Amino acid sequence: MRILYIHDINRVASTYAREFSQRGHITALYEPDLRGAGSSLCGKLLMLPLRVLSLRHLVARLQPASFDLTHIHWASYGVLDLLSQVPVVVHCHGSDVRRRLRHPLLRPLLAVILRRAAAVLCITPDLLPIVRSVRSDAVFSPAPIDTQQFAPVTEQAIDPHHLWTILLFARLDPEKGTGIAMAGIRRFTQRHANIRVRLIDWGPLKEEYRKLYAYCCEFVPPVSQDQVQQLIVSANVVVGQFALGALGLSELQAMSCARPVICSFHYDEVYPTPPPLCRADVAEEIDAHLELLFLQPEMERELGQQARAWVISHHSHHVLADKLEALYCSILGWASPRDAFFEEVGDERNKGTKRSST
Repeated sequence: MRILYIHDINRVASTYAREFSQRGHITALYEPDLRGAGSSLCGKLLMLPLRVLSLRHLVARLQPASFDLTHIHWASYGVLDLLSQVPVVVHCHGSDVRRRLRHPLLRPLLAVILRRAAAVLCITPDLLPIVRSVRSDAVFSPAPIDTQQFAPVTEQAIDPHHLWTILLFARLDPEKGTGIAMAGIRRFTQRHANIRVRLIDWGPLKEEYRKLYAYCCEFVPPVSQDQVQQLIVSANVVVGQFALGALGLSELQAMSCARPVICSFHYDEVYPTPPPLCRADVAEEIDAHLELLFLQPEMERELGQQARAWVISHHSHHVLADKLEALYCSILGWASPRDAFFEEVGDERNKGTKRSST
């Protein structure tokens, strides 16, 4: 199978590309021109000609001679389906549909894109009702986690003299509910001395939070993806989001590192077994969970181990790639992932051709 991935959001596309390449498939990853991505709508429109021009080389590859299927991350790039001669899977990630499907000008275009796609996937379950308003068969396909990279440290590697540490592992943004998170953390730290609180110095509220909490919190600069695991394991407990009620990449990476996670979660039905979390929706509940974990270290360790086992079962990139491979084959009309792959290899050998990685 030859698969083209477009846009590597949070390394989801590259994780799948690497996994499928190891399975013997041919994969390629294309990163679109992102100039103006963080601008206002007016700014994006000004940059649009340049961004469209940068896609001209890609369009020539959206044909059976190059690939069997294209998997696009970020719904607006699904516009490439209008020019594609191979099936396109559109993977929605958040604000690409959460806001834009409510916008009177953008909704009609996105609706066309989503309806044309061979399949539409949502990275978090809170997006399903939004996307299903125009594509009723959209399915939940969560973020894959590299559980070998995001792994716990050994007991010997933990500094016995380090302060008990809380990591607020979320962008400082009202959309992440960080106001609720900080209210709960402050309730707890006002009763306990020598507690270390770490915040990521990132997001629209970072200047305001520095003024409010610089005296009691440590602001950590954003780190590279290779350093995220070290940041997570430096904490005893990770506090996540309290706005969307769904698990994001930050919470899942923390769980994979065997750290207990306190966050809001309201979508048990999308998993065979519910995630082992400290669930909270208000500051008082965050405070109560912190108190319990602080006073009972054995609970902290046990919950962390349960969280890692759950992520391995439900979010391991190996497990999710199996499901994605089955989806790809169903789109292409192949009987099963393994049969399809070996049949394709056999056909190529019979033709006397030799494939090389793209």
